[in-house]
Amino acid sequence: MDIVILKFGGTSVTSFEKKQMIAFYVKQALENNEFPVVVVSAMGRFPDPYATDTLISLVQKNEANDNKVTLDLLMSCGETISATIIANMLDNLDLHAIPVTGFQAGLITDNNFSNANVIDFDGKFINNLIKKKIIPVVTGFQGITKDGFITTLGRGGSDTTATALGSFLNAKRIDIFTDVDGLMDSDPDIFNDAILYEEISYDDAYYLACNGAKVICSKAISYAKKKNIPIYIKNTLKNNTGTLIH
Repeated sequence: MDIVILKFGGTSVTSFEKKQMIAFYVKQALENNEFPVVVVSAMGRFPDPYATDTLISLVQKNEANDNKVTLDLLMSCGETISATIIANMLDNLDLHAIPVTGFQAGLITDNNFSNANVIDFDGKFINNLIKKKIIPVVTGFQGITKDGFITTLGRGGSDTTATALGSFLNAKRIDIFTDVDGLMDSDPDIFNDAILYEEISYDDAYYLACNGAKVICSKAISYAKKKNIPIYIKNTLKNNTGTLIH
């Protein structure tokens, strides 16, 4: 059974309707004889209570800048809440799932707190779940250093979690679900004539990400490119084909 990574952004885990769509995509993968590994972001955006920027606002700005070890632990809480809620929902639908932290999933990082890089992978825990047909709902954005400190992976870090896991687990593909139809040549909130890219190369997508495109982060694209794993960017509510990055 092929592994597929299903990553859901912060706006995709907020409403009942969107959570139902997460269950739909998980069921769809299983029906296609694929095994889903789910990755989730923190719920919503500032000032939503569990959004990353809301959590950051709980500490003084100078404290956040001076103590990144503490800040990373605080910022990681939003994804933990999301993973717990989504795993519970899937389990209640008889889709056997459990929440899995980024460090349980085996993502070992350097000590560049708040913008860490994945440098190693310990797949024992997550591979054991997959063998038992237990769906891991993994907290995006999180890792752990070799000496045991929790880290976060920078802006767009849940995308990085998805593509890093996809690379390490030799996934068939990586689906990134968001609130837009895919990767476009301009911001659709500003330009009514924004054009959707149906297909785009890793390098061109990387260039767009480095120059302000917010749909996927550049670091995430690099992990998928290493193993030549296709990334699909899709609208959570539309079940569309979206953009294929390959």
